Amino acid sequence: MERLENLKLSLDQLKLSGTKENLIKVLIEISKLLPPSDDVAITLGKKGTHEYVIDRRGLAIITTSQDEYLPFLSSSEKRISMEQLPDDVAKKVMSDISSLLIQLRDILKAQARRNPSYGSLASEVDLIVKG
Repeated sequence: MERLENLKLSLDQLKLSGTKENLIKVLIEISKLLPPSDDVAITLGKKGTHEYVIDRRGLAIITTSQDEYLPFLSSSEKRISMEQLPDDVAKKVMSDISSLLIQLRDILKAQARRNPSYGSLASEVDLIVKG
């Protein structure tokens, strides 16, 4: 469980110094723990029509818009570097880091139904959430 140890260390660094750089380290460790699926992402926050999410491949912006003449929503995804996360979204995430860990735990629990090896990882993340 070296990956989980890296997450714990990065969370400790974030608690000591709540900087965007330390948050980025946490986000990188969380993305490494996500199952290999394009259907899984953790929401960091919304800003207007943009939703910032992390998945196995890193950080992305999902932009949603309503088509002018049709009652449909369309969305597009754009990959950005972790450093491009807006400061206000980063501050919001840092103030409620437990919600990110809860989303991670829930994703791992759901994945454990398909692949039991994720069960112990979900349990350990749950200990961090409660810790």
